[in-house]
Amino acid sequence: MSNHAISETSPPRTFLFQRRSVSVGDSPLQSAADDDDSETFAATNSTENYNQYITKCDDDGYICAPLPHCNNRPTAKTCWRARSAFAPSPKSNFGPKATLKKIQNNDQLIVIQDPSTQRLHWISPPNNILIIRKPGPQTMLEFRQLIVKLLKRRLNVYVELSEHMHLPFAQDAELKEHAERCLAFDRENDIAKIDLIVCLGGDGTLLHASSIFQRSCPPVLSFSMGSLGFLTPFDFKHHDKIINEVISGNVAVLLRTRLKCSIVKDGLKKKSSSEASFRSLSPEEISKDEKHQHAQKDEKISHLALNEVVIDRGPNSYLSNLDLYINDRFITKVQGDGLIVSTPTGSTAYAMAAGSSMVHPNVPAMVICPICPHSLSFRPIVVPAGIELKVKVSEDTRLTAWLSVDGRNRHELQQQDSVRITTSVYPVPSICRFDQLGDWFESLADILHWNLRKTQLSFDHNHSSEDYQHDETEDKHDPSSSPKLE
Repeated sequence: MSNHAISETSPPRTFLFQRRSVSVGDSPLQSAADDDDSETFAATNSTENYNQYITKCDDDGYICAPLPHCNNRPTAKTCWRARSAFAPSPKSNFGPKATLKKIQNNDQLIVIQDPSTQRLHWISPPNNILIIRKPGPQTMLEFRQLIVKLLKRRLNVYVELSEHMHLPFAQDAELKEHAERCLAFDRENDIAKIDLIVCLGGDGTLLHASSIFQRSCPPVLSFSMGSLGFLTPFDFKHHDKIINEVISGNVAVLLRTRLKCSIVKDGLKKKSSSEASFRSLSPEEISKDEKHQHAQKDEKISHLALNEVVIDRGPNSYLSNLDLYINDRFITKVQGDGLIVSTPTGSTAYAMAAGSSMVHPNVPAMVICPICPHSLSFRPIVVPAGIELKVKVSEDTRLTAWLSVDGRNRHELQQQDSVRITTSVYPVPSICRFDQLGDWFESLADILHWNLRKTQLSFDHNHSSEDYQHDETEDKHDPSSSPKLE
Protein backbone atom coordinates (compact mmCIF):
# COMPACT_ATOMS: atom_id res chain seq x y z
CA MET A 1 0.00 0.00 0.00
CA SER A 2 1.38 3.43 -0.89
CA ASN A 3 2.00 6.26 1.50
CA HIS A 4 -0.68 8.25 -0.28
CA ALA A 5 -3.26 5.57 0.46
CA ILE A 6 -2.25 5.50 4.10
CA SER A 7 -2.72 9.24 4.47
CA GLU A 8 -6.17 9.04 2.87
CA THR A 9 -7.48 6.25 5.05
CA SER A 10 -5.84 7.36 8.29
CA PRO A 11 -7.84 9.48 10.70
CA PRO A 12 -6.89 13.18 10.75
CA ARG A 13 -4.64 14.34 13.53
CA THR A 14 -6.23 15.84 16.62
CA PHE A 15 -4.21 18.64 18.19
CA LEU A 16 -3.70 19.37 21.83
CA PHE A 17 -5.14 22.26 23.78
CA GLN A 18 -2.95 25.37 23.94
CA ARG A 19 -3.34 28.91 25.22
CA ARG A 20 -3.89 31.71 22.73
CA SER A 21 -4.09 35.47 23.18
CA VAL A 22 -7.46 37.19 23.01
CA SER A 23 -7.47 39.60 20.09
CA VAL A 24 -9.70 42.62 19.64
CA GLY A 25 -13.14 41.46 18.66
CA ASP A 26 -12.87 38.01 20.23
CA SER A 27 -15.80 37.19 22.49
CA PRO A 28 -14.89 35.82 25.94
CA LEU A 29 -18.17 33.89 26.05
CA GLN A 30 -17.60 31.67 23.02
CA SER A 31 -18.54 28.04 23.54
CA ALA A 32 -16.08 25.25 24.32
CA ALA A 33 -15.32 22.17 22.28
CA ASP A 34 -16.29 19.33 24.61
CA ASP A 35 -15.61 15.63 24.23
CA ASP A 36 -18.62 15.16 21.95
CA ASP A 37 -17.25 17.76 19.55
CA SER A 38 -13.77 16.22 19.35
CA GLU A 39 -14.66 14.02 16.38
CA THR A 40 -16.22 16.95 14.56
CA PHE A 41 -13.15 19.10 15.19
CA ALA A 42 -10.82 16.33 14.07
CA ALA A 43 -12.66 16.13 10.76
CA THR A 44 -12.21 19.84 10.07
CA ASN A 45 -8.92 21.00 8.59
CA SER A 46 -9.58 24.67 7.90
CA THR A 47 -8.55 27.61 10.05
CA GLU A 48 -12.00 29.11 9.64
CA ASN A 49 -13.63 26.20 11.50
CA TYR A 50 -10.85 26.30 14.07
CA ASN A 51 -12.02 29.70 15.30
CA GLN A 52 -15.42 28.19 16.17
CA TYR A 53 -13.94 25.75 18.69
CA ILE A 54 -12.58 28.16 21.23
CA THR A 55 -12.94 26.79 24.71
CA LYS A 56 -14.32 28.53 27.75
CA CYS A 57 -12.52 31.11 29.85
CA ASP A 58 -11.06 30.00 33.16
CA ASP A 59 -10.78 32.00 36.39
CA ASP A 60 -7.94 34.19 35.11
CA GLY A 61 -9.84 35.12 31.97
CA TYR A 62 -7.62 33.61 29.29
CA ILE A 63 -8.90 31.27 26.62
CA CYS A 64 -7.87 27.72 25.78
CA ALA A 65 -8.12 26.71 22.15
CA PRO A 66 -7.05 23.72 20.06
CA LEU A 67 -4.32 24.33 17.53
CA PRO A 68 -5.42 24.53 13.88
CA HIS A 69 -5.14 21.45 11.71
CA CYS A 70 -1.85 21.38 9.78
CA ASN A 71 -1.42 17.96 8.16
CA ASN A 72 -2.84 14.46 7.99
CA ARG A 73 -0.22 12.50 9.85
CA PRO A 74 -1.87 9.46 11.49
CA THR A 75 -2.09 9.21 15.25
CA ALA A 76 -2.79 6.21 17.42
CA LYS A 77 -5.33 7.91 19.63
CA THR A 78 -6.89 11.23 20.48
CA CYS A 79 -5.17 13.05 23.34
CA TRP A 80 -6.29 16.26 25.03
CA ARG A 81 -4.35 18.47 27.37
CA ALA A 82 -6.12 20.90 29.66
CA ARG A 83 -3.12 23.14 30.39
CA SER A 84 -0.58 24.85 28.19
CA ALA A 85 2.84 23.36 27.63
CA PHE A 86 4.38 26.83 27.49
CA ALA A 87 2.61 29.51 29.53
CA PRO A 88 -0.74 31.24 29.92
CA SER A 89 -1.25 33.76 27.14
CA PRO A 90 -1.08 37.29 28.55
CA LYS A 91 -3.95 39.70 28.27
CA SER A 92 -3.76 41.67 25.04
CA ASN A 93 -5.82 44.63 26.29
CA PHE A 94 -3.88 47.18 28.34
CA GLY A 95 -6.04 49.70 30.15
CA PRO A 96 -9.27 50.99 28.60
CA LYS A 97 -7.97 51.81 25.11
CA ALA A 98 -4.73 50.00 24.26
CA THR A 99 -4.37 46.56 22.73
CA LEU A 100 -2.07 44.56 20.52
CA LYS A 101 -2.53 45.08 16.82
CA LYS A 102 -4.78 42.33 15.51
CA ILE A 103 -3.44 39.94 12.89
CA GLN A 104 -5.89 39.99 10.00
CA ASN A 105 -4.60 36.86 8.25
CA ASN A 106 -5.82 33.75 10.07
CA ASP A 107 -2.91 31.76 8.67
CA GLN A 108 -0.59 33.83 10.90
CA LEU A 109 -2.29 32.70 14.12
CA ILE A 110 0.35 30.85 16.13
CA VAL A 111 0.64 29.79 19.74
CA ILE A 112 4.13 31.20 20.38
CA GLN A 113 4.04 34.63 18.80
CA ASP A 114 7.06 36.14 17.06
CA PRO A 115 8.11 39.09 19.27
CA SER A 116 8.53 41.32 16.22
CA THR A 117 4.79 41.02 15.47
CA GLN A 118 3.79 42.57 18.80
CA ARG A 119 2.75 46.10 17.86
CA LEU A 120 0.73 48.60 19.88
CA HIS A 121 -2.70 49.52 18.55
CA TRP A 122 -5.12 52.08 20.02
CA ILE A 123 -8.83 51.27 19.88
CA SER A 124 -9.42 55.02 20.19
CA PRO A 125 -6.95 57.88 20.71
CA PRO A 126 -5.56 58.02 24.28
CA ASN A 127 -6.81 60.91 26.41
CA ASN A 128 -5.60 60.22 29.97
CA ILE A 129 -1.85 60.13 30.63
CA LEU A 130 -0.26 59.25 33.98
CA ILE A 131 3.22 60.68 34.57
CA ILE A 132 5.43 59.04 37.21
CA ARG A 133 8.78 60.61 37.97
CA LYS A 134 11.79 59.78 40.08
CA PRO A 135 11.64 61.72 43.37
CA GLY A 136 14.09 64.57 43.71
CA PRO A 137 14.88 67.89 42.03
CA GLN A 138 16.88 66.35 39.14
CA THR A 139 13.72 65.40 37.19
CA MET A 140 11.53 68.38 38.14
CA LEU A 141 12.35 70.50 35.05
CA GLU A 142 11.53 67.73 32.57
CA PHE A 143 8.47 66.78 34.62
CA ARG A 144 7.00 70.28 34.36
CA GLN A 145 7.96 70.56 30.67
CA LEU A 146 6.22 67.30 29.80
CA ILE A 147 3.06 68.21 31.73
CA VAL A 148 2.70 71.54 29.90
CA LYS A 149 3.21 69.97 26.46
CA LEU A 150 0.62 67.27 27.08
CA LEU A 151 -1.86 69.78 28.47
CA LYS A 152 -1.46 71.95 25.37
CA ARG A 153 -2.44 68.91 23.30
CA ARG A 154 -5.78 68.87 25.14
CA LEU A 155 -4.89 65.68 27.01
CA ASN A 156 -5.80 64.94 30.63
CA VAL A 157 -2.62 64.60 32.69
CA TYR A 158 -2.62 62.66 35.96
CA VAL A 159 0.20 62.94 38.49
CA GLU A 160 0.53 61.38 41.91
CA LEU A 161 -1.03 63.26 44.79
CA SER A 162 2.32 64.15 46.41
CA GLU A 163 3.49 65.66 43.09
CA HIS A 164 0.22 67.51 42.46
CA MET A 165 0.43 69.28 45.80
CA HIS A 166 3.83 70.79 44.93
CA LEU A 167 3.09 71.95 41.38
CA PRO A 168 3.31 75.79 41.21
CA PHE A 169 -0.11 76.50 39.69
CA ALA A 170 -0.21 80.01 41.20
CA GLN A 171 3.22 81.10 39.92
CA ASP A 172 3.28 79.23 36.58
CA ALA A 173 0.97 80.85 34.00
CA GLU A 174 1.00 77.86 31.63
CA LEU A 175 0.08 75.40 34.37
CA LYS A 176 -2.58 77.76 35.68
CA GLU A 177 -4.17 78.04 32.23
CA HIS A 178 -4.74 74.27 32.00
CA ALA A 179 -5.10 73.50 35.69
CA GLU A 180 -8.52 71.87 35.26
CA ARG A 181 -6.98 69.05 33.20
CA CYS A 182 -3.98 68.45 35.46
CA LEU A 183 -5.42 66.02 37.99
CA ALA A 184 -4.24 64.20 41.10
CA PHE A 185 -4.17 60.45 40.55
CA ASP A 186 -6.48 58.47 42.84
CA ARG A 187 -5.41 54.81 43.02
CA GLU A 188 -8.89 53.61 43.92
CA ASN A 189 -10.97 55.51 41.37
CA ASP A 190 -8.63 56.40 38.49
CA ILE A 191 -7.00 53.04 37.74
CA ALA A 192 -9.39 52.21 34.89
CA LYS A 193 -9.11 55.69 33.34
CA ILE A 194 -5.39 55.68 32.49
CA ASP A 195 -4.55 55.05 28.82
CA LEU A 196 -0.77 55.56 28.89
CA ILE A 197 1.93 55.72 31.57
CA VAL A 198 5.02 57.91 31.10
CA CYS A 199 7.94 57.22 33.46
CA LEU A 200 10.73 59.74 34.07
CA GLY A 201 13.56 58.13 35.99
CA GLY A 202 15.29 54.78 36.34
CA ASP A 203 14.15 51.20 36.57
CA GLY A 204 12.51 51.92 39.93
CA THR A 205 9.85 54.10 38.29
CA LEU A 206 8.77 51.17 36.11
CA LEU A 207 8.63 48.90 39.16
CA HIS A 208 6.55 51.55 40.93
CA ALA A 209 4.12 51.70 38.00
CA SER A 210 3.82 47.91 38.09
CA SER A 211 3.00 48.00 41.80
CA ILE A 212 0.19 50.51 41.19
CA PHE A 213 -1.49 48.54 38.38
CA GLN A 214 -1.91 45.10 39.91
CA ARG A 215 -4.23 43.90 37.15
CA SER A 216 -4.44 45.28 33.61
CA CYS A 217 -1.56 47.68 33.07
CA PRO A 218 -1.61 50.39 30.36
CA PRO A 219 1.37 50.76 27.99
CA VAL A 220 4.47 52.23 29.64
CA LEU A 221 6.78 54.75 27.95
CA SER A 222 10.01 55.02 29.96
CA PHE A 223 12.58 57.83 29.68
CA SER A 224 16.00 57.12 31.16
CA MET A 225 16.75 59.71 33.85
CA GLY A 226 18.07 57.47 36.60
CA SER A 227 21.34 55.85 37.57
CA LEU A 228 21.07 52.59 35.57
CA GLY A 229 18.20 52.61 33.07
CA PHE A 230 18.21 48.99 31.92
CA LEU A 231 14.42 49.04 31.51
CA THR A 232 14.16 52.66 30.32
CA PRO A 233 15.35 52.83 26.69
CA PHE A 234 14.35 56.37 25.65
CA ASP A 235 16.27 59.66 25.86
CA PHE A 236 14.21 62.66 26.95
CA LYS A 237 15.94 64.90 24.40
CA HIS A 238 13.71 63.41 21.69
CA HIS A 239 10.52 63.21 23.74
CA ASP A 240 8.39 65.26 21.30
CA LYS A 241 8.94 62.87 18.40
CA ILE A 242 8.66 59.80 20.62
CA ILE A 243 5.34 60.84 22.17
CA ASN A 244 3.91 61.66 18.72
CA GLU A 245 4.79 58.18 17.47
CA VAL A 246 3.40 56.47 20.57
CA ILE A 247 0.09 58.35 20.48
CA SER A 248 -0.19 57.56 16.77
CA GLY A 249 0.22 53.85 17.59
CA ASN A 250 1.81 50.95 15.69
CA VAL A 251 5.01 50.98 17.74
CA ALA A 252 6.85 47.89 18.99
CA VAL A 253 5.85 46.75 22.46
CA LEU A 254 7.52 44.23 24.76
CA LEU A 255 5.22 42.23 27.05
CA ARG A 256 7.08 41.84 30.33
CA THR A 257 5.47 38.95 32.18
CA ARG A 258 4.78 39.23 35.90
CA LEU A 259 4.54 36.68 38.68
CA LYS A 260 1.38 36.23 40.73
CA CYS A 261 2.37 35.65 44.34
CA SER A 262 -0.23 34.44 46.87
CA ILE A 263 0.55 33.97 50.56
CA VAL A 264 -1.17 31.12 52.40
CA LYS A 265 -1.06 31.64 56.18
CA ASP A 266 -1.30 28.06 57.41
CA GLY A 267 1.25 28.53 60.15
CA LEU A 268 -0.78 31.17 61.97
CA LYS A 269 -3.76 28.84 62.50
CA LYS A 270 -1.58 26.00 63.78
CA LYS A 271 0.32 28.34 66.07
CA SER A 272 -2.85 29.74 67.60
CA SER A 273 -4.34 26.27 68.17
CA SER A 274 -1.16 25.04 69.84
CA GLU A 275 -1.05 28.07 72.12
CA ALA A 276 -4.67 27.53 73.10
CA SER A 277 -3.93 23.96 74.12
CA PHE A 278 -1.19 25.07 76.55
CA ARG A 279 -3.08 27.88 78.23
CA SER A 280 -6.66 28.24 79.41
CA LEU A 281 -8.62 30.95 77.59
CA SER A 282 -11.75 32.72 78.65
CA PRO A 283 -14.81 32.57 76.35
CA GLU A 284 -14.23 36.19 75.29
CA GLU A 285 -10.60 35.49 74.39
CA ILE A 286 -11.59 32.36 72.44
CA SER A 287 -14.17 34.31 70.42
CA LYS A 288 -11.64 37.07 69.67
CA ASP A 289 -9.07 34.49 68.60
CA GLU A 290 -11.56 32.77 66.31
CA LYS A 291 -12.57 36.07 64.73
CA HIS A 292 -8.92 36.89 64.12
CA GLN A 293 -8.36 33.50 62.49
CA HIS A 294 -11.40 33.92 60.22
CA ALA A 295 -10.24 37.40 59.24
CA GLN A 296 -6.79 36.06 58.35
CA LYS A 297 -8.35 33.20 56.39
CA ASP A 298 -10.65 35.49 54.42
CA GLU A 299 -7.88 38.01 53.67
CA LYS A 300 -6.03 36.75 50.62
CA ILE A 301 -2.63 38.40 50.36
CA SER A 302 -1.63 38.57 46.72
CA HIS A 303 0.88 40.62 44.72
CA LEU A 304 2.15 40.86 41.15
CA ALA A 305 5.93 41.00 40.76
CA LEU A 306 7.69 42.42 37.70
CA ASN A 307 11.22 41.48 38.81
CA GLU A 308 11.21 38.78 41.46
CA VAL A 309 9.72 37.24 44.58
CA VAL A 310 12.31 36.70 47.32
CA ILE A 311 11.93 34.49 50.39
CA ASP A 312 14.93 34.91 52.68
CA ARG A 313 15.99 34.72 56.32
CA GLY A 314 15.57 38.46 56.85
CA PRO A 315 17.23 39.73 60.04
CA ASN A 316 17.65 36.20 61.43
CA SER A 317 21.13 34.77 61.83
CA TYR A 318 20.16 31.15 61.09
CA LEU A 319 19.81 29.47 57.70
CA SER A 320 16.41 29.62 56.08
CA ASN A 321 14.81 26.21 55.65
CA LEU A 322 12.33 26.10 52.77
CA ASP A 323 10.51 23.30 50.94
CA LEU A 324 10.12 23.77 47.19
CA TYR A 325 7.18 22.21 45.31
CA ILE A 326 6.35 22.33 41.59
CA ASN A 327 2.70 21.60 40.76
CA ASP A 328 2.30 20.25 44.34
CA ARG A 329 5.17 17.82 43.85
CA PHE A 330 8.07 18.08 46.30
CA ILE A 331 11.30 18.97 44.49
CA THR A 332 13.95 19.88 47.03
CA LYS A 333 14.72 21.53 50.34
CA VAL A 334 16.37 24.96 50.22
CA GLN A 335 18.92 25.59 52.96
CA GLY A 336 20.77 28.87 52.72
CA ASP A 337 20.06 32.59 52.86
CA GLY A 338 16.91 32.24 50.77
CA LEU A 339 15.39 31.73 47.35
CA ILE A 340 14.71 34.02 44.37
CA VAL A 341 11.88 33.28 41.95
CA SER A 342 12.40 35.65 39.06
CA THR A 343 10.69 36.68 35.85
CA PRO A 344 12.77 36.90 32.67
CA THR A 345 12.78 40.67 33.20
CA GLY A 346 14.13 40.19 36.72
CA SER A 347 16.83 37.79 35.54
CA THR A 348 19.10 40.81 34.95
CA ALA A 349 18.45 42.17 38.47
CA TYR A 350 18.88 40.44 41.85
CA ALA A 351 18.92 36.97 40.27
CA MET A 352 21.85 37.91 38.04
CA ALA A 353 23.80 39.14 41.07
CA ALA A 354 23.10 35.79 42.75
CA GLY A 355 24.56 33.86 39.79
CA SER A 356 21.54 33.20 37.60
CA SER A 357 21.43 33.22 33.80
CA MET A 358 20.05 36.20 31.89
CA VAL A 359 16.79 35.37 30.09
CA HIS A 360 15.16 37.45 27.37
CA PRO A 361 11.79 38.90 28.53
CA ASN A 362 9.91 37.18 25.70
CA VAL A 363 10.91 33.71 26.93
CA PRO A 364 7.95 32.14 28.80
CA ALA A 365 9.85 30.96 31.86
CA MET A 366 10.55 31.42 35.55
CA VAL A 367 14.03 31.45 37.08
CA ILE A 368 14.63 29.69 40.42
CA CYS A 369 17.85 30.90 42.00
CA PRO A 370 19.10 30.08 45.53
CA ILE A 371 20.76 32.78 47.62
CA CYS A 372 24.08 31.53 49.06
CA PRO A 373 22.94 27.88 49.27
CA HIS A 374 24.59 25.57 51.78
CA SER A 375 25.34 23.15 48.94
CA LEU A 376 27.83 23.45 46.11
CA SER A 377 25.57 21.55 43.70
CA PHE A 378 22.48 23.75 44.09
CA ARG A 379 22.59 25.76 40.86
CA PRO A 380 19.94 28.13 39.43
CA ILE A 381 17.38 26.54 37.08
CA VAL A 382 14.87 27.79 34.50
CA VAL A 383 11.38 26.24 34.51
CA PRO A 384 8.34 26.68 32.21
CA ALA A 385 6.08 29.60 32.94
CA GLY A 386 2.90 27.50 33.00
CA ILE A 387 3.69 25.70 36.25
CA GLU A 388 2.84 26.67 39.83
CA LEU A 389 5.59 26.90 42.42
CA LYS A 390 4.98 26.53 46.13
CA VAL A 391 7.62 27.61 48.63
CA LYS A 392 6.81 26.44 52.15
CA VAL A 393 8.57 27.36 55.37
CA SER A 394 9.67 24.04 56.83
CA GLU A 395 8.22 22.88 60.09
CA ASP A 396 11.68 22.21 61.53
CA THR A 397 13.11 25.62 60.67
CA ARG A 398 14.57 27.51 63.61
CA LEU A 399 13.10 30.95 62.92
CA THR A 400 10.69 32.66 60.54
CA ALA A 401 11.30 33.64 56.92
CA TRP A 402 10.59 36.92 55.15
CA LEU A 403 8.95 37.59 51.79
CA SER A 404 9.47 40.62 49.55
CA VAL A 405 8.02 41.44 46.12
CA ASP A 406 10.18 43.64 43.89
CA GLY A 407 12.04 44.83 46.97
CA ARG A 408 8.87 45.98 48.76
CA ASN A 409 5.69 44.56 50.37
CA ARG A 410 7.62 42.82 53.15
CA HIS A 411 5.79 39.97 54.92
CA GLU A 412 6.91 37.65 57.72
CA LEU A 413 6.27 33.94 57.16
CA GLN A 414 5.78 31.61 60.10
CA GLN A 415 6.51 27.90 60.12
CA GLN A 416 4.18 26.02 57.72
CA ASP A 417 3.27 29.23 55.87
CA SER A 418 3.58 28.92 52.10
CA VAL A 419 3.81 31.10 49.02
CA ARG A 420 2.24 30.06 45.70
CA ILE A 421 3.86 31.61 42.62
CA THR A 422 2.76 31.35 39.00
CA THR A 423 2.86 33.44 35.85
CA SER A 424 0.25 36.18 35.78
CA VAL A 425 -1.89 36.89 32.71
CA TYR A 426 -1.38 40.63 33.24
CA PRO A 427 1.97 41.68 31.73
CA VAL A 428 3.53 45.13 31.70
CA PRO A 429 3.57 46.34 28.06
CA SER A 430 6.79 48.33 27.64
CA ILE A 431 7.15 50.43 24.51
CA CYS A 432 10.37 49.63 22.65
CA ARG A 433 12.86 52.06 21.19
CA PHE A 434 13.94 49.81 18.30
CA ASP A 435 12.41 46.37 18.70
CA GLN A 436 12.04 43.62 21.30
CA LEU A 437 15.45 42.06 20.64
CA GLY A 438 17.50 45.14 19.78
CA ASP A 439 16.58 47.03 22.95
CA TRP A 440 17.55 44.12 25.19
CA PHE A 441 20.93 43.40 23.62
CA GLU A 442 21.75 47.10 23.47
CA SER A 443 21.05 47.36 27.22
CA LEU A 444 23.26 44.34 27.87
CA ALA A 445 26.14 45.95 26.01
CA ASP A 446 25.73 49.61 27.03
CA ILE A 447 24.39 49.27 30.58
CA LEU A 448 25.82 45.97 31.85
CA HIS A 449 28.91 45.96 29.55
CA TRP A 450 28.19 42.34 28.67
CA ASN A 451 31.14 40.48 27.08
CA LEU A 452 33.31 43.54 26.51
CA ARG A 453 36.99 42.75 25.98
CA LYS A 454 39.87 43.59 23.68
CA THR A 455 39.65 41.79 20.35
CA GLN A 456 42.19 39.03 19.83
CA LEU A 457 44.75 39.90 17.15
CA SER A 458 44.80 37.77 14.01
CA PHE A 459 47.87 35.94 12.69
CA ASP A 460 48.06 38.42 9.81
CA HIS A 461 48.74 41.27 12.22
CA ASN A 462 52.58 41.56 12.18
CA HIS A 463 54.09 43.76 14.83
CA SER A 464 57.37 44.77 13.13
CA SER A 465 60.52 45.75 14.99
CA GLU A 466 60.17 49.25 13.62
CA ASP A 467 56.72 49.58 15.22
CA TYR A 468 58.10 48.15 18.45
CA GLN A 469 60.88 50.77 18.57
CA HIS A 470 58.30 53.47 17.84
CA ASP A 471 56.17 52.27 20.77
CA GLU A 472 59.21 52.28 23.07
CA THR A 473 60.02 55.87 22.09
CA GLU A 474 56.46 56.94 22.88
CA ASP A 475 56.61 55.21 26.25
CA LYS A 476 59.80 57.07 27.17
CA HIS A 477 58.21 60.43 26.39
CA ASP A 478 55.00 59.55 28.22
CA PRO A 479 55.50 59.98 31.99
CA SER A 480 52.26 58.13 32.78
CA SER A 481 53.40 54.93 31.03
CA SER A 482 55.77 53.84 33.81
CA PRO A 483 55.19 53.91 37.59
CA LYS A 484 57.26 56.19 39.76
CA LEU A 485 59.01 54.82 42.82
CA GLU A 486 58.93 56.97 45.91
